[in-house]
Amino acid sequence: MVRGRFVRKLKLVPTITNLKKQDLVLQKKFPTSYDDYKGNNLPELAVKDDNHFEEEEATVGSKKITELAEEKLVITKMPSCNNNEYPSLSDFKELRPQGGNSHSIILYTTSLRGIRKTFQDCNTIRFLLRSFKIMYHERDVSLHLEFREELWKILGGKVIPPKLFIKGRYIGGADEVVGLHEMGWLGKFLEGTPTHSSDSPCTGCANMRFTICSNCCGSCKVFTDNSDNKNNDECFVRCSLCNENGLVKCPVCC
Repeated sequence: MVRGRFVRKLKLVPTITNLKKQDLVLQKKFPTSYDDYKGNNLPELAVKDDNHFEEEEATVGSKKITELAEEKLVITKMPSCNNNEYPSLSDFKELRPQGGNSHSIILYTTSLRGIRKTFQDCNTIRFLLRSFKIMYHERDVSLHLEFREELWKILGGKVIPPKLFIKGRYIGGADEVVGLHEMGWLGKFLEGTPTHSSDSPCTGCANMRFTICSNCCGSCKVFTDNSDNKNNDECFVRCSLCNENGLVKCPVCC
């Protein structure tokens, strides 16, 4: 048993023959004399490597340019214009949300942060509308289930916010709105819209458009005395004033 371990350790000790073989392999891989360098045509190899690197860089660059061009086409894809300067609202599809009129601006958003891009897109359109200091109605589909069902019914499917409607016309999502703003057309669509000079948030809801129900304190349940029951049992019933989240519309700004 001891002898076997000793023999295995001896095999691991490098011998002169093994060292010579390793030295020959290293010499073949890495030449040490000028003649070896000259024989290997290193300048030609270097030129080939540079050309190969330039070809790869050009290929990657062309792919990036193609991707940017495709993104630009998506952003700038707008309906056909009636004039040569800019499109009018009549070029967009007429879709009027419930409660909207010919001068209202309605924005469907979500305050949930589960999907970062969706949340950031909602903040982007909200920031653009606030920069014009106009009055608009924001409908958060995460706070009120009826808003979500209303949006799906208007657009005929399960869509993801943000979605903007200007004066009864469907403009689109974040990409379309940002594209219109970069071209200077969004401001023209908003002309004639009522403005507000105050930048302070609503005193009732802090611009959330909803407050906690005072009848049930947000629990969606109220305590009642069931007079119809012969046993006179007391029970909880569904609050009729709030929505599924125990919220009611702000009485100050809505």
